Amino acid sequence: MTIANRLQARFTERLLPDAVFQITPNYLSGIRVARADRSVKGGFVLPFRGRPVVPSFDRPNVTDPAALEEAIGQGMKNLRLASGTAGLLIPEPSVRVFVFSVDNFPRSGQERDAFIRWRIAKQMPLIPEDARIDYAATPGRGRRKIIVAMARQVVVWEYEALFEKAGLKPVLVGVPSLALANLVRREGRTSALLLNLEDETMTLLALADAGWTLYRQKDVGSAGGPGSGAEERADNIVREAENTIRFLEDKEKARTDRLWLRSAAEAEVPEIVKRLRERIGLPIEAVDYEAPRVWTEAHKAVLAPLIGQVL
Repeated sequence: MTIANRLQARFTERLLPDAVFQITPNYLSGIRVARADRSVKGGFVLPFRGRPVVPSFDRPNVTDPAALEEAIGQGMKNLRLASGTAGLLIPEPSVRVFVFSVDNFPRSGQERDAFIRWRIAKQMPLIPEDARIDYAATPGRGRRKIIVAMARQVVVWEYEALFEKAGLKPVLVGVPSLALANLVRREGRTSALLLNLEDETMTLLALADAGWTLYRQKDVGSAGGPGSGAEERADNIVREAENTIRFLEDKEKARTDRLWLRSAAEAEVPEIVKRLRERIGLPIEAVDYEAPRVWTEAHKAVLAPLIGQVL
């Protein structure tokens, strides 16, 4: 993989496209952005009748291209967008994210690419030949932190091809958790744990003053209605958050000042916050931001990663 191909992935970049879309198994969402001042000119959330996307790192994701293509077309109409550039946030399970500590980071691009692949191979020996990799490193010299995002070319192309067919040029591909980190960092330099819930997936991203400390991804069950499923999901979420905070303290020697929570299912947030406060002695806050007045709290919750991507 050439350096040019790596830059095309742009997993950790924050370019400003004409619109940003998030694709999940349950819905397609999007916002339109004004280049002049980065203001949001419109947003939408389109629930799917079925599940046209089954997230996976190593298998095809789009199981019903026609349904996703129809949703993209309707979303563009909602945004009054006929063409232009697009940013795509794809499902978290479709991407592998790693956080490394390094004592020395090579200076040249080719050496860095080789070094990153070597570090990934220590955790994942079989790296796909079509892997698209991007990374960001904390500044300075000496010991540094590196965050790496990797996806298979064939998986990324599935999503890009449908947007290109609709007349949009994808210029970046990312995941919700890394975009949400931008919203949290607005509050200042802090050591925090960002907990993001999307469909059945929970991601935990530990943020330090200078960068990142840890990334974890877990299946916690569906965010459906009340019942045993919801109870089990809440228990899984609290347990994983506790375990992660303990791991950060014991193994990483990293403190956690607060926990930030965002769920695409906004209705479950109060109960989860209540349970977390009963078990975790930290300030717990919902990820929030200033949004157009016409957006409901539910819409704000769904569209939060898109806002984080363009801030």
